[in-house]
Amino acid sequence: MSATLTEVTQTQSLAAVRNFIRVTVSCVTYLRGLCSDESYQPRQFLGLHLKQLTRTSPEADTISRWMEDGAFDAINKGYLKELALCIYTPNCCELLESYSFNLSYSQDGQRAALTFAGGSQSGATDQSFGGDMSTQRAVLVSGGQRRRSREEVQQALARVITKIMEVVEALPPLLCERVLTMQLKYHEDVTPPLYEPPCFTQASKCLVLANRKTKNDSMSVATLDTGHHALSIMIRHRFFERFQDQASSPNATPGEVGASLDRSIIPQLRNYGAVLSSNHQVGGTTVLKGTQPAANATKLHNPNEPFQQHLRVYDVAFLVFTSFVITKSPAISRGRVSVGEVADYLRVACPVEIGMDTMQEMMSRLEEKGIVSTETRFEWSVNSHTAASVATTILKEEDVTTLLSAHIRRDLEALASGSKSARGRACTSRKRAR
Repeated sequence: MSATLTEVTQTQSLAAVRNFIRVTVSCVTYLRGLCSDESYQPRQFLGLHLKQLTRTSPEADTISRWMEDGAFDAINKGYLKELALCIYTPNCCELLESYSFNLSYSQDGQRAALTFAGGSQSGATDQSFGGDMSTQRAVLVSGGQRRRSREEVQQALARVITKIMEVVEALPPLLCERVLTMQLKYHEDVTPPLYEPPCFTQASKCLVLANRKTKNDSMSVATLDTGHHALSIMIRHRFFERFQDQASSPNATPGEVGASLDRSIIPQLRNYGAVLSSNHQVGGTTVLKGTQPAANATKLHNPNEPFQQHLRVYDVAFLVFTSFVITKSPAISRGRVSVGEVADYLRVACPVEIGMDTMQEMMSRLEEKGIVSTETRFEWSVNSHTAASVATTILKEEDVTTLLSAHIRRDLEALASGSKSARGRACTSRKRAR
């Protein structure tokens, strides 16, 4: 008994691209905490339990209009080359992260059938940056290969969406204050010079310059070819720059480079946000696969001493925690920090998860360095002079300052300069989990 495979038509391909963008934007905005919980409803899509963005809040309505009225108008006309969901610092001059969909179109409109390389299929595997992130790349049928059905295309889309969510869930939380934009680029050979879709205008010079900064911070997550539309997904984040730099170290062997590129990115990003248990040795070493062990713990008390090029996971968590503690310095606050304040910070606002046992270890380390002194069993005093020098040192380390909320950064700057700081609101948002 034989079954007829239904080929993907151009109309179905266009609908699949639009649905894929809708689902991915919903997942990204939900997992990154960009809209309120009321902006989402549970939805099943291709067997996945997801959160769908609905027009129940001003933010969700705006994002939906960007997609439905603006970006999809350009896609339907065959003009769109790239759609990017970008997150910037409040002044829009520094790109924090972005999620880009690069789109191309078949010229003859006849490419409807496709097959997949990788997975259980024979043929080469299209390896994306990040090891287990191998993607099922759709390719044009040739040489009598079996054509794939719509169901197989849907399965491939489900795999790609799952892998995108794995990457996004592994990223550390965003800063409290950020700006979200959607940006479109067009195929200039077919797009009218004055074309602008609804909801969009020409990008500002500041945004253009921020996107032109050449950083090795991009990760190709997946590539799909429906036969009519080829779609690739790219995520930019400064953490990817770190892992690529480590992999391209002149001291790394070719095998180590491959191991780092193929296996480390997802486990290490998750480790960055994982609970640092009491089994972590204070000042210990976390080694990325394919790299050499780091040196001894970075010293805090000497701001003139250079930091390591790439801080270890524990050190970054320690410096983030230290940043919070020293903002209680008498120079800008009441000069004391309590166990209750620390617990609230770790539970609500800390961008990396730190267990209470590890917190006690970190406080002991701060006491050894003269940054804090034990006043009672549940309270420490903060040394204002030492706190100022530590603040100066921390502000030089981008791996740490990227994770800090805006008001903690302002307090560190006030400490370093010797001025008073206007306290901002506490961060209450956390990265969501599925």
